[in-house]
Amino acid sequence: MTTRRIILLGSAGLALAACSGAATTERAAPAPAHRDIATVLASDSDLERFVDAINRTEADGMLRSAGVYTVFAPTDSGWGEIPASQRQALFPDDGRADSVRGRALVNAHVVEGRHSLSEFEGRTVRLTTQNGNRIVVDGTDSNRVTVRSERDAGYGAGAGVVAWGASTITRADIPASNGIVHIVNRPILP
Repeated sequence: MTTRRIILLGSAGLALAACSGAATTERAAPAPAHRDIATVLASDSDLERFVDAINRTEADGMLRSAGVYTVFAPTDSGWGEIPASQRQALFPDDGRADSVRGRALVNAHVVEGRHSLSEFEGRTVRLTTQNGNRIVVDGTDSNRVTVRSERDAGYGAGAGVVAWGASTITRADIPASNGIVHIVNRPILP
Protein backbone atom coordinates (compact mmCIF):
# COMPACT_ATOMS: atom_id res chain seq x y z
CA MET A 1 0.00 0.00 0.00
CA THR A 2 1.43 3.38 -0.88
CA THR A 3 2.05 6.11 1.63
CA ARG A 4 -0.62 8.25 -0.02
CA ARG A 5 -3.29 5.55 0.47
CA ILE A 6 -2.33 5.10 4.11
CA ILE A 7 -2.65 8.84 4.71
CA LEU A 8 -6.04 8.95 2.95
CA LEU A 9 -7.36 5.98 4.94
CA GLY A 10 -6.14 7.52 8.19
CA SER A 11 -7.81 10.83 7.36
CA ALA A 12 -11.09 9.08 6.55
CA GLY A 13 -10.95 7.25 9.89
CA LEU A 14 -10.41 10.51 11.74
CA ALA A 15 -13.35 12.11 9.93
CA LEU A 16 -15.62 9.19 10.87
CA ALA A 17 -14.51 9.36 14.49
CA ALA A 18 -15.27 13.08 14.60
CA CYS A 19 -18.85 12.43 13.47
CA SER A 20 -19.52 9.61 15.94
CA GLY A 21 -21.27 11.67 18.65
CA ALA A 22 -18.66 11.05 21.37
CA ALA A 23 -19.01 12.33 24.93
CA THR A 24 -18.35 16.01 25.65
CA THR A 25 -15.37 15.35 27.93
CA GLU A 26 -12.10 16.43 26.36
CA ARG A 27 -9.33 13.86 26.52
CA ALA A 28 -5.72 14.90 26.72
CA ALA A 29 -3.57 13.91 23.78
CA PRO A 30 -1.27 11.02 24.68
CA ALA A 31 2.10 12.42 25.54
CA PRO A 32 5.10 11.26 27.47
CA ALA A 33 4.51 11.96 31.15
CA HIS A 34 7.74 13.45 32.45
CA ARG A 35 6.30 15.97 34.93
CA ASP A 36 4.86 15.07 38.33
CA ILE A 37 1.23 15.84 39.22
CA ALA A 38 2.08 19.00 41.20
CA THR A 39 3.96 20.40 38.19
CA VAL A 40 1.18 19.44 35.75
CA LEU A 41 -1.41 21.19 37.93
CA ALA A 42 0.77 24.30 38.36
CA SER A 43 1.17 24.58 34.58
CA ASP A 44 -2.59 25.03 34.04
CA SER A 45 -3.67 28.66 34.54
CA ASP A 46 -7.28 27.58 35.19
CA LEU A 47 -6.25 25.71 38.36
CA GLU A 48 -4.50 28.49 40.30
CA ARG A 49 -6.88 28.43 43.30
CA PHE A 50 -6.59 24.65 43.70
CA VAL A 51 -2.80 24.80 43.31
CA ASP A 52 -2.69 27.54 45.97
CA ALA A 53 -4.70 25.30 48.31
CA ILE A 54 -2.36 22.38 47.59
CA ASN A 55 0.71 24.49 48.36
CA ARG A 56 -0.77 26.13 51.48
CA THR A 57 -1.71 22.75 52.97
CA GLU A 58 1.66 21.25 51.98
CA ALA A 59 -0.06 18.53 49.92
CA ASP A 60 2.33 19.35 47.07
CA GLY A 61 4.91 16.98 48.60
CA MET A 62 2.52 14.06 48.17
CA LEU A 63 1.81 15.06 44.56
CA ARG A 64 5.54 15.21 43.79
CA SER A 65 6.28 11.84 45.42
CA ALA A 66 6.89 8.48 43.82
CA GLY A 67 3.36 7.32 44.72
CA VAL A 68 0.76 6.92 41.98
CA TYR A 69 -2.34 9.13 42.23
CA THR A 70 -5.38 10.30 40.34
CA VAL A 71 -6.38 13.91 40.98
CA PHE A 72 -9.80 15.40 40.22
CA ALA A 73 -8.72 19.06 39.98
CA PRO A 74 -11.43 21.75 40.22
CA THR A 75 -11.20 24.83 38.01
CA ASP A 76 -10.86 28.33 39.44
CA SER A 77 -14.47 29.18 38.58
CA GLY A 78 -15.65 25.99 40.27
CA TRP A 79 -13.52 26.69 43.35
CA GLY A 80 -15.25 30.07 43.49
CA GLU A 81 -18.61 28.30 44.02
CA ILE A 82 -17.57 27.38 47.57
CA PRO A 83 -19.19 30.03 49.78
CA ALA A 84 -16.73 32.89 50.38
CA SER A 85 -17.04 32.57 54.18
CA GLN A 86 -16.06 28.90 53.98
CA ARG A 87 -13.13 29.58 51.64
CA GLN A 88 -11.94 32.34 53.98
CA ALA A 89 -12.21 30.04 57.02
CA LEU A 90 -10.20 27.30 55.30
CA PHE A 91 -7.74 29.47 53.38
CA PRO A 92 -7.59 32.95 54.96
CA ASP A 93 -6.06 35.68 52.82
CA ASP A 94 -3.77 36.84 55.59
CA GLY A 95 -2.69 33.57 57.20
CA ARG A 96 -1.98 29.88 56.96
CA ALA A 97 -4.55 27.43 55.70
CA ASP A 98 -6.59 25.44 58.22
CA SER A 99 -4.21 22.49 58.60
CA VAL A 100 -6.98 19.94 59.19
CA ARG A 101 -10.03 21.07 57.23
CA GLY A 102 -8.06 22.71 54.41
CA ARG A 103 -5.95 19.59 53.92
CA ALA A 104 -9.11 17.42 54.07
CA LEU A 105 -10.65 19.47 51.25
CA VAL A 106 -7.56 19.12 49.08
CA ASN A 107 -7.27 15.38 49.84
CA ALA A 108 -10.93 14.88 48.86
CA HIS A 109 -9.72 15.32 45.27
CA VAL A 110 -6.92 12.72 45.37
CA VAL A 111 -7.15 8.92 45.16
CA GLU A 112 -4.40 6.30 44.97
CA GLY A 113 -3.73 4.65 41.65
CA ARG A 114 -3.97 5.70 38.02
CA HIS A 115 -7.66 5.76 37.01
CA SER A 116 -8.24 6.75 33.37
CA LEU A 117 -11.59 7.94 32.05
CA SER A 118 -12.16 4.63 30.25
CA GLU A 119 -12.31 2.92 33.66
CA PHE A 120 -15.44 4.92 34.50
CA GLU A 121 -17.31 4.88 31.19
CA GLY A 122 -20.57 2.94 31.33
CA ARG A 123 -20.38 2.19 35.05
CA THR A 124 -20.31 3.58 38.57
CA VAL A 125 -17.07 3.30 40.54
CA ARG A 126 -16.44 4.04 44.23
CA LEU A 127 -12.95 5.17 45.24
CA THR A 128 -11.42 6.10 48.60
CA THR A 129 -9.78 9.53 48.75
CA GLN A 130 -6.64 10.49 50.61
CA ASN A 131 -8.77 11.89 53.46
CA GLY A 132 -10.51 8.51 53.90
CA ASN A 133 -13.85 9.51 52.40
CA ARG A 134 -15.37 7.73 49.44
CA ILE A 135 -16.28 9.33 46.14
CA VAL A 136 -18.62 8.02 43.48
CA VAL A 137 -17.55 8.37 39.86
CA ASP A 138 -20.59 7.88 37.64
CA GLY A 139 -19.98 7.17 33.96
CA THR A 140 -23.40 5.71 33.17
CA ASP A 141 -24.42 8.82 31.20
CA SER A 142 -22.73 8.53 27.81
CA ASN A 143 -22.44 12.34 27.57
CA ARG A 144 -20.61 13.03 30.83
CA VAL A 145 -18.83 11.51 33.80
CA THR A 146 -19.59 12.94 37.24
CA VAL A 147 -17.82 12.77 40.59
CA ARG A 148 -19.40 13.34 44.00
CA SER A 149 -18.78 12.56 47.62
CA GLU A 150 -20.54 9.35 48.60
CA ARG A 151 -22.04 11.26 51.52
CA ASP A 152 -23.17 14.00 49.09
CA ALA A 153 -21.71 16.63 51.39
CA GLY A 154 -22.69 20.27 51.43
CA TYR A 155 -22.32 23.46 53.38
CA GLY A 156 -24.75 24.59 56.06
CA ALA A 157 -25.59 28.03 57.38
CA GLY A 158 -27.06 27.05 60.72
CA ALA A 159 -30.53 26.17 59.43
CA GLY A 160 -29.52 23.05 57.54
CA VAL A 161 -27.20 21.64 54.92
CA VAL A 162 -27.25 22.88 51.37
CA ALA A 163 -26.73 19.91 49.02
CA TRP A 164 -23.65 20.33 46.86
CA GLY A 165 -24.18 17.83 44.07
CA ALA A 166 -21.78 16.30 41.60
CA SER A 167 -18.84 17.67 39.68
CA THR A 168 -18.42 16.92 35.98
CA ILE A 169 -15.14 15.84 34.41
CA THR A 170 -14.49 18.38 31.65
CA ARG A 171 -10.95 17.35 30.65
CA ALA A 172 -9.60 13.88 31.25
CA ASP A 173 -6.51 11.72 31.18
CA ILE A 174 -3.82 14.39 31.57
CA PRO A 175 -0.69 12.29 32.12
CA ALA A 176 1.90 12.83 34.84
CA SER A 177 4.94 10.81 35.83
CA ASN A 178 3.24 9.76 39.07
CA GLY A 179 -0.38 9.48 37.99
CA ILE A 180 -3.14 11.16 36.04
CA VAL A 181 -5.23 14.34 36.29
CA HIS A 182 -8.89 14.90 35.45
CA ILE A 183 -10.23 18.48 35.46
CA VAL A 184 -13.64 18.88 37.12
CA ASN A 185 -15.97 21.88 36.93
CA ARG A 186 -16.37 22.26 40.73
CA PRO A 187 -14.81 20.96 43.95
CA ILE A 188 -15.68 17.65 45.55
CA LEU A 189 -16.71 18.40 49.12
CA PRO A 190 -15.69 15.86 51.79
